[in-house]
Amino acid sequence: MRAGKSIQELIAEFIAMDAIGLQAVLWQAKDRGVEFDLERSVRVDASGVFPMRLLVSFESQAFHQAFSPDLFLPFTWMNLPNENLNRLKTFFPKAWRVHFGWELGVHGWIGKIYLELHPREIVDNDVATSGRFEPGQLLFLGYKWPLSGTASAVVSKYKILTHLPARKALEVWKGSVEQISREFEAEAYLNLVECLGGSCPENPDLLVLEVADEGSQRVSYDINLYDLEQSVESIQDVWMALFANSIPDSVQQAYRRYLGSIAQERVGHMACGLDRSGATFWTLYYGACRVVTR
Repeated sequence: MRAGKSIQELIAEFIAMDAIGLQAVLWQAKDRGVEFDLERSVRVDASGVFPMRLLVSFESQAFHQAFSPDLFLPFTWMNLPNENLNRLKTFFPKAWRVHFGWELGVHGWIGKIYLELHPREIVDNDVATSGRFEPGQLLFLGYKWPLSGTASAVVSKYKILTHLPARKALEVWKGSVEQISREFEAEAYLNLVECLGGSCPENPDLLVLEVADEGSQRVSYDINLYDLEQSVESIQDVWMALFANSIPDSVQQAYRRYLGSIAQERVGHMACGLDRSGATFWTLYYGACRVVTR
């Protein structure tokens, strides 16, 4: 995780965000001197560009230090519905990291909480597979809900699809995305693989996740690219080419302007999915860093 900005800079930057619980979580971390990780993302679909998305992540020990003795106080600040809070408490002791998210979409602010579980590794005599994460296991248990109102939370499950060397992982991700996106550009994908796969001679193992919401048709596929150490600028053109035919020109122009504003940030995850209405969306995660509170 790269060193990042100070907590004072982060609080100042997001002071105007009308998002329930964000400022409270940031100030609590500052008061307790607890460091945490920060990641951002930007979503694009046919309706527009949505860059107001933020994820704040605590390791288990840091989380306890920040919020003890009332460990569930931040969930209260974020208005997590009680029935989901009770379910979350059941799984909470199994989490080794806790993630809080805020994002602004078409219908207003959405709150998110993810419990990250310890991944199991494959242990056998085959050097080609031993030490990789075991497919099919639950890695994240998530909850999403409107930050205003009384609507129930949606439960999201992130399962490991595969954990393979970069080119093979990208091929699995491509095959999964093709199942849900008719607009997927095969030639553009080959260019993306050359851009990403050729960028790292070590060909590190990459993690591909399948994400599904309970009781909904929403599904997405996420590939973690942080180990490739690519900048947004280096992949911008090949990334946008994947879905150029499915996004109006005005949205493409707005998206390109935004990507230009984060050109030097490190590329994190790429994701493609279908939302609850059946529309295709694309999300780019970037800029993971450590926030220093002391």
